[in-house]
Amino acid sequence: MWADEPEWEYRRTSAGCMVCSAGAPLDVIAETNSIWVTAQQDAPLPGYVCVVSKQHVCEPFELSQDAQAAFWVEATKVAAAIANVDDPVKMNYEVHGNTIPHLHLHLFPRHRDDPYVGGPIDPRIATFRRSKEQIAAIQEAVRGGLETGGS
Repeated sequence: MWADEPEWEYRRTSAGCMVCSAGAPLDVIAETNSIWVTAQQDAPLPGYVCVVSKQHVCEPFELSQDAQAAFWVEATKVAAAIANVDDPVKMNYEVHGNTIPHLHLHLFPRHRDDPYVGGPIDPRIATFRRSKEQIAAIQEAVRGGLETGGS
């Protein structure tokens, strides 16, 4: 996508952004004034969620300091809530934006027996289909974590 400079520059604008055009990302399970949290049925790991900025920027440094603080504080509350419900060995935090240039943070709770041990997360290797009950448990944990501060 980067090779087509006019297309890439357009997608970097709120007018060309698929998140902004839709009004919100897909599969929202929780939200605050500054973020949406998504959890689709098919995911690279069972506890995976994505934190999406409600403000259209491509990079975290493009947010004001107050907006940066809100984004990261709320994202870490979500991470803590996922850690409480999923009990990972390590939480991985990934910000890319290579295909969707709208600030979003992937939260990957890692386990000793996950299919990516020794390497990066690659959803082409494995995908987990989560039940409605599993997503509801994640949603309950995330909403509770955002309300109570995540601990």
